[in-house]
Amino acid sequence: MIIKERNMNGLPVVSLSGKLDIFSKNAFKETAEKYTDPNSKGLILDFQGVTFLDSVGLGALVLLAKTFMKLKGRMIIVNPQDPVKTLLSEMHMERIIPMYTTDSEFSTFSEL
Repeated sequence: MIIKERNMNGLPVVSLSGKLDIFSKNAFKETAEKYTDPNSKGLILDFQGVTFLDSVGLGALVLLAKTFMKLKGRMIIVNPQDPVKTLLSEMHMERIIPMYTTDSEFSTFSEL
């Protein structure tokens, strides 16, 4: 997995490429947890390059989302591609992690 970090309109974005699975979970968690401080508004996960997601990857997403909920922050997923998008929908992940087809569908966390 390739992980890149950037900002979009002052919001942190973690862009992922490749597989989010048992082998990449730790690198993903280490990167994402940098944004879980109490002052964090949240985190945007750009899934445009994610080609595979297994149960370990799903579990990492759920735990991270719960961490943000405890901190009163939000985490969102943008640009999910099929079949990852289909899997996330079938698992009803949008109940805890809002998903947007493109990153232009929102501009700030206040819209969430």
